[in-house]
Amino acid sequence: MAQDSANELLRRVEGLQEELRVVSDRLARLETSGIRQDFREELGVLNDRLTRLEAGEIREQVAVKEQGNVVPEQDISDAQRLEAGMLPGPSETETEQFQTRRSRKITHKSVIVTESDHPLQESFWDALLLAGLDEIGPAGSAVITFGVLASFGLQLLFVWIVLTSFLSSDPKYDIQHLKNWRVLYGHNYANMDSSGASLVSKICGGALFEREWWHNSLLDEVDAYLDPVFPGMFPDLSVGVVLSSVALAIWVCYIAAELQDAGRFAWSIYRLPGGNTVISMVSEDERVFESVSPLRRTAVSFTVLARLGIAVTLGISGGLWLAHTRDVTNIMLNAVALLFILEIDELLWKVVASRHTTKYLSSVRTLQLGPRKTWAGVDVACILRLIMIIAALVVFVQETVCINAIQAKTARDILCGGNKDFVYSSNPQLGPIMVMDTKPFDIHGGNWQPGIRSLVEEVVTKYDPEDVRNGYWRSHLGDRQVVAQVAPKRLKQVFTTFTRLTAVTAPDDPVTFGNSCEDELPSELDWEWSALTAMTGANNCSEAQRFCDNTNYPLVRMACPETCGCTAVDSGMFMDTGCRHKCQSEPAFKASRQNASCLDFSTSNVNDTRSEAWVRYLRDWNQLLYSMAPNMTDMKEFSELLSMLEFADCAFLKELDSLDMFICKPDPVKIFGGDSFPMSLRTGAWLCPESCGCSGQDTTWCPQCPDDGDREP
Repeated sequence: MAQDSANELLRRVEGLQEELRVVSDRLARLETSGIRQDFREELGVLNDRLTRLEAGEIREQVAVKEQGNVVPEQDISDAQRLEAGMLPGPSETETEQFQTRRSRKITHKSVIVTESDHPLQESFWDALLLAGLDEIGPAGSAVITFGVLASFGLQLLFVWIVLTSFLSSDPKYDIQHLKNWRVLYGHNYANMDSSGASLVSKICGGALFEREWWHNSLLDEVDAYLDPVFPGMFPDLSVGVVLSSVALAIWVCYIAAELQDAGRFAWSIYRLPGGNTVISMVSEDERVFESVSPLRRTAVSFTVLARLGIAVTLGISGGLWLAHTRDVTNIMLNAVALLFILEIDELLWKVVASRHTTKYLSSVRTLQLGPRKTWAGVDVACILRLIMIIAALVVFVQETVCINAIQAKTARDILCGGNKDFVYSSNPQLGPIMVMDTKPFDIHGGNWQPGIRSLVEEVVTKYDPEDVRNGYWRSHLGDRQVVAQVAPKRLKQVFTTFTRLTAVTAPDDPVTFGNSCEDELPSELDWEWSALTAMTGANNCSEAQRFCDNTNYPLVRMACPETCGCTAVDSGMFMDTGCRHKCQSEPAFKASRQNASCLDFSTSNVNDTRSEAWVRYLRDWNQLLYSMAPNMTDMKEFSELLSMLEFADCAFLKELDSLDMFICKPDPVKIFGGDSFPMSLRTGAWLCPESCGCSGQDTTWCPQCPDDGDREP
C-alpha cells in the first residue's frame, strides 16, 4: 500500500515537471517578444517557487521510501510541510511583488513607473501593418491597400473642399457693401416705402416678406448669433460664441486624439526589433509581433505621415470653418460633418474589411510603448496634451470666434443702427442735401387709416365676381357694410386712374368720386361712406364734423362739403384739401362772399361773430407748420406766434413782415417751394379785408367790398 502511494507521488512529480517545462518554454517566448517587466518578474517568481516545490516533493518521496512509511498525500497540507521545513517560504522578490500589487496611497511626491501600450485600432491605417502577411492572403492585402488609399483620397478631397469652398468670407457681411447700401439705397427718397417709412426702417422693422432675401438671412442669422445665453447675468455672452467655443473644444479634442493615436502607433512600430516580420501565435486567439521588416516599417511610416498631415490640415481648416459659421443651427451640424470626415477610415473598415482580417487584427496583442514615469498620478504627456488643447482653443476663440462676433455686431449696427426714420434727396449736379423725417415702418398700419385694413382683408378673403351687383361688391363685417367698386374688365384705365389719385386731386375727379357740393347721406354714397365709417366711426355728416380739419381724412370733406365749410368763404378753413374747387362757383359760395364783412376782425367788437372762424384758421395754419416742423425748424417761431394770435385779432397782423404772403395771399409754392406742392391754401383776407387791402376788384377770396365808401361791420 505504501509502495503504491509512493509510485503515485512519483507520477505526479513527473507531471509537474512536464508542466514546468511548458511554462518555461512559454516564458522564454514571452521574454523575446518584449513582455512587460512586471509580468516577467512575476513569472520568474512563479518559476522559482515551482522549482522549490519540485525539489521539496522529491525530497519528501525519498524520505518516505527510506523510512518505509508513506504518509497519505491528503493528510499532509502545505502549511504542515512549510512548518516542517519541507517547503521553502516566500522569497524577498515574491514578497516585494505581493506588496507592489497592494493599493497604495498616491501623494504629490509619489513617482510611479507605468508601462504604456498601444492597442491596434480597427481601421485600415493600423491594418496596413498586416498587409502582405501569408495569414492575410493576397486578396486580403489588396483590400487593405485599397482601404488605405480610399481613406486617404476621400479625406484629402474633403479637406480640399473645406479649404477652397467653406472658408471664403460671406458676402452678406461685407462691411463696405453694407455701408454703400445704407448710404445709396437705405435712406434714399427714391426707395421710400409706400407706407411712408424709409427702406432702412422697413428692412429692420419688417419681417420675412418685407425684406429682401439677403437682408432677412443676415438679420435673422445675426440676431440668433448675438442673442445672449443669460440675458440677466452675462448680456455679452452670446449663443453663437458659446456654441462655437464648445464645438471648437470638442473638435480640438478629436484632433488631439487622432494625432495621439497616429503617434503612438508609429512609436510602437519603431520599438519592435528589426529583421524579418515575425508574428508568434501564443494561442489560437492571441498573436504577438516579435519583429518587423524595414520595408513594412517604411510603408507604415508614410501612412502615419499622411494621417498626421490630414489630421493637422483638417483640424485647422475645420476649426476655421466652425469659427466662421454664424448660423447657430449649422454650428453643431458642421461639427458632426467634420467628425464624419475624420472617421472615414473606420467606416470603410466596417464596410469593406473581411471577417478574417478583422479577427486576425483583433488577435494581435497590444504593442508596447515602454515605461513612463508619473508624478502624483499624471505624466508629462498628459500635461502637455492638456496645455496644447487649451492653447489651441484659446487661439481659435480669440482670433476667430470673438472677431466673428464683432463682425456680426458691426454688420447689424451698420444695417440697422442709428436713426432709421429719415430719407434724403440730393441732386447729383447741384449738390445740396434735403432731409425729411419719416415714420417707423408698421406692417399692420400700412397705407391705410384705422379700420380700412379690416375692410381690405374682408375683400381679399371673400371677394367673388359672382357677387357683384351693379358694379359694386358688398359684404358685411359685423355691423358694418363693406362696399368695393369693381372696375370693368375692359376699362382698366378706370382702375389705373383711381390708383393715381391723391387727396388733392381726388375731390375734382368726377368719374370716381362725383362732383356734388352738398352733403351726401350714406345711402347715396355707400362706397365712400363704407370706408368713412370704418375710419372715423361716423354714420352721418353731423358725427363726422369733428374730423373735417383732420388732414388724414379728406374723404370727410368730400362726403360732407357743407358741414365742413367747403361751400362758404367765411368758414375759417385754411387748407382746402378735400374740398371741390368747382363748388366756389356755386351760388352758396358766392352768397357767402357777398355777405362777408368788409371790416377787420376785432376782439373789441362783441358783435363780431368771426371769432370761431379766426381760431379755426390760425389752428389750421399752426397744424400745418407743426406737421412739417421736423423739416422746417425755422417755422417754429412763426408757429408760436400763430398760437398767440388765436387770442388776438387783425391788429397784430400789421406787425408781421410777411403779412401778404402768410395771411392775405398764402401761396404754398412761395412758402414751401416746389412747382407742384400738393395742397391749396385759402386766404385770410375775408377776416382782415382792411389789413389786406381788399376791394371790389379783388379775386374770389376777398369780400365784395367797395373801393371807397362805407364798410359794414
